[in-house]
Amino acid sequence: MITFAKKQLSLKHLFNLTLLLIAFTISLAGQDMESKGLSIPESKNDSIDLVTDFHDLYDVKNKPAYELYESWDTKDIRYIKQDSLLKITDYFLDMDSMAIVLSDSVHGFSLPVPKDRVTSSFGKRYYRFHYGTDIDLMTGDSVFAAFDGQVRYTGYHRGYGYTVVIRHYNGLETVYSHLSKIKTDTNVYVAAGDLIGYGGSTGRSTGSHLHFETRFRGAAFDSESIFDYDSWKLTSDTLWLSARQFSYLGPVKDRKNARYHYIQKGDNLGKIARMYGTSIKALCRMNGISRSTILQIGKKLRIR
Repeated sequence: MITFAKKQLSLKHLFNLTLLLIAFTISLAGQDMESKGLSIPESKNDSIDLVTDFHDLYDVKNKPAYELYESWDTKDIRYIKQDSLLKITDYFLDMDSMAIVLSDSVHGFSLPVPKDRVTSSFGKRYYRFHYGTDIDLMTGDSVFAAFDGQVRYTGYHRGYGYTVVIRHYNGLETVYSHLSKIKTDTNVYVAAGDLIGYGGSTGRSTGSHLHFETRFRGAAFDSESIFDYDSWKLTSDTLWLSARQFSYLGPVKDRKNARYHYIQKGDNLGKIARMYGTSIKALCRMNGISRSTILQIGKKLRIR
């Protein structure tokens, strides 16, 4: 227990030092967002207000000195609900490049799991968007914190299963899902390589694997920007985060506003196009089909 307490104290000091060094760079993101008249909605759960939490260590007039996060939510996997995130998509699509230090002489990194194959990458998957990277493992395999940070969430989610979310000193958050067992707790400080749980297949999962997400300010981005899953090393000690990593939000936002027609007996592309004031070419492009595709009754066809 004494060793653990010293470790936590040491990590807190490291967090404080790092925040002082990167506060100016990180603050630019908040200033840029404020200049655009945008704000990220606060969490509904602000009941936990620990003075030692690095998300509000440098409080000036009750406001964090850097505008990276506005709350510390221990009850929800997502810092920002997906619907709310899409409303502020323009911020991420227009953001300037900023340097995120991944590893230096003070802070290290760790692979979240031992080397194994990637079974599903970040991006569009069937009719849904996949916000993480799925890595194969066996139930009971150890899962580790990727970077130094503080555990923001531990719990069960019907989709993610048993999950741990860690907010890191560099402003990123990482998500570890479908665990069989959680071996850490909310608000605990962890170092890169610390055991946080065991792999499994809980939640909406078809087999044992780790769903691993990397996020910035609530928005997920491809973890392959950080890890090279062929060599299982960091792509670089510093990540240059920019609008490029969030370009997927445009099409996702577009799909959220999509409208559909359920195919009925007697329907054909020409009839549907005339019905909705569009063209057969546009229908084919939106649905990834050709003019000769046979329409199946009961299936939905995107018309806007």
